[in-house]
Amino acid sequence: MEIRTAEGLIEAYVFEEHIEGGRIGEIKEAFSRAPGVQFVGQFVGSFSLFGRVVARDLAELQGRITNEYWEAGIHSKWSLNLTAYSAVAPKRGSPPICALVRARATEDPFDVRDALDDGFLLGGEGAAVINDHDFDLLVDVGGDTVEHALDRVVALRSFPGIGRTATSFADLADAVRPTKS
Repeated sequence: MEIRTAEGLIEAYVFEEHIEGGRIGEIKEAFSRAPGVQFVGQFVGSFSLFGRVVARDLAELQGRITNEYWEAGIHSKWSLNLTAYSAVAPKRGSPPICALVRARATEDPFDVRDALDDGFLLGGEGAAVINDHDFDLLVDVGGDTVEHALDRVVALRSFPGIGRTATSFADLADAVRPTKS
């Protein structure tokens, strides 16, 4: 099975859960300047900072996690996007207000992701199978208001194959989307 993006890169996500008070802006800025970073945003919920990165291979990713990302203040859990080949994935485009939902699949997570892609996901939303110790899927839903994003989360929770979830919300007005890789 191929897990690389159309550009031949691997894609990884970080869910930064523990940041010392007052350091979120500083860490977000430092991380956004690190190599391979494609998205960084502050969230409210089960994690406080989220990042999407790309790398040529696992060795390069591991080196960055140990060096540049650690030095930027990123010290939390990482997951690979095991379905990075899909054009519809989290944080490649997003509604102005978004919810990132980590979900446990009650069925094959690849089948659930495909089913989400076949009609549940709206423009700018995306889903990926991830290798998290507690969750199988990362789903990016949202809308123009936090209430609309919440409606999408509630709908996702009743989607066939979705079990337990953990959700964080963000207003993406100050999210960083560096153009370098």
